Amino acid sequence: MITKPKKLAPCADRDLDCQAALESTFNQVLHLAEQYGWDRSEAAQAIQELAYSRLAAEEENRLTTLTVAQLSYSKH
Repeated sequence: MITKPKKLAPCADRDLDCQAALESTFNQVLHLAEQYGWDRSEAAQAIQELAYSRLAAEEENRLTTLTVAQLSYSKH
């Protein structure tokens, strides 16, 4: 079960709280991957790569949004 954040506003330990909240589910995913023939290291590495790809896509979207906003502002 994933728990809700302890604080809704950003705080210094929010990332650690999120890790703690996701740890049980993460371990369940690793276990499930093992049941289907993957080892834990392969599954963890795949999850890491998926996370990096997601973060890269979100950053690219953020930069695109900023560029569009800047171009729109400069036309006025």
